[in-house]
Amino acid sequence: MNRIYISLCLIIGGILGGCKDELNVYPTTQQVDGNIIKDEKSATTVLNGVYYRLANGGADVNGVPSTRWYEYFEVIPSQLSGMLSYSFGGGGLDEHVYNAKTSDAIAIWNYGNALVNAANGFLKNLDPVKTIPAAIKARMTAEARFLRACGNAQLLLFYGQFNDTTSTYGIILRDEFVQPTNLYPSRATVAESYAAILADLEAAIPDLPDMATSKVYANVWVALLLEARLLINRGGNADYAKVISLTKNIIANSPFTPEASTKDIFWSKGLSSNEVMLGIQPYATQNVKWTSEIYSNYYSPNNFMKDLFSADPRAGWYMQQVETRFGPSVALTKYYPGSVTNVTAAAINENGYAFRLTEAYLLQAEAIVASGGSLDEAKVLLKEVMEHAGYTDFNSVDAAVTAEQLQLLIIKEEMKNFVGEAGQDWFAVRRLPFATLQGLLPSIKDKSLLLLPVPDAEIIANKNMAQNPNY
Repeated sequence: MNRIYISLCLIIGGILGGCKDELNVYPTTQQVDGNIIKDEKSATTVLNGVYYRLANGGADVNGVPSTRWYEYFEVIPSQLSGMLSYSFGGGGLDEHVYNAKTSDAIAIWNYGNALVNAANGFLKNLDPVKTIPAAIKARMTAEARFLRACGNAQLLLFYGQFNDTTSTYGIILRDEFVQPTNLYPSRATVAESYAAILADLEAAIPDLPDMATSKVYANVWVALLLEARLLINRGGNADYAKVISLTKNIIANSPFTPEASTKDIFWSKGLSSNEVMLGIQPYATQNVKWTSEIYSNYYSPNNFMKDLFSADPRAGWYMQQVETRFGPSVALTKYYPGSVTNVTAAAINENGYAFRLTEAYLLQAEAIVASGGSLDEAKVLLKEVMEHAGYTDFNSVDAAVTAEQLQLLIIKEEMKNFVGEAGQDWFAVRRLPFATLQGLLPSIKDKSLLLLPVPDAEIIANKNMAQNPNY
């Protein structure tokens, strides 16, 4: 059997096989494909394994079970958005120096494909089972399709020419568990990629719960928000109208409400905050994120981020000088409420936040402006978000008299609100006109750098796979 297929099965098998009724139970088996779903209990076990893949479950360097969401959704995108830099040397993602052998580009690719494959394995094994009540089976199917959409959305937004629906540089679309006979398909077009992801979401939405039993499980509102997230990046006129409609529905009718103080989400309430729509639950014993971000401070705020936060009320708690193991340095303390001179691991620091209600406000404001709508209406939304972030002076918003000026303010708020969080800072800055983007990030010399390269190993193994332009 092809060794790539074997490796992939082992990776996914370790995820799908042994998760129990909670995400923080480490897998104990590598079985994935076969008759492993017999009833509702075993289906729940395997579905939890797909969520475990979403959380990037694994172990730290000491073998401690950990959810490592932060590596792919907090660290990598915020380097690409220009705000975080590797603390011990240049030439990194924030300088937009990467190629088909860059480890971070490989990691994101593997993550997205693994999540898609895990969801496909679950769907394949669930389908023939007749012993699960129809409503429960429909809900589980919807969750798996939502998770598959998450994986494909990640791949499209990092590797596909997301803003050009005429492009042939989409993603590999898989709706079957990987077998030796289907290892090497070609890329779909961008239009086909969007259609497949949106079809998964539209199919999932009717059967997802209004509110799941836990914030770590999907609900109908996060599926609607993911749809809005995709459409704002596709960026057609009809897309903007749909984003406005979707986000108005979420804000008006979902059970989620904005947190009065954004700081309280990260420093005190965590996943219990009513603004958090889908969170990443850490293991009780892990401190891998704290070790990376605080104790070692591997990726720190740079001058661009500091300038962006000039006069921002969040600056004082987002960025602080911390006594790391390498000495004092400015760290991203967005998640860390503890002492900066006697650093101690805090459980709340390990949380991840995949979807927050604030995104609905900002996407709606952005879509209103992009579609030629009322600037005053968009300003109301932006001001509300800024007020929760601690602003009392809105002169900069009131002074924006053109769509271009207000768009820039909204994008900057998206970057600041979601830095080190769920990738929205990188996706947002790319939606600016390219000349404006280059004014913020001059290291992006060419539009091709808005995409990551497909890993070299994939290009070598899959002769049907076309590399992104200029790589």
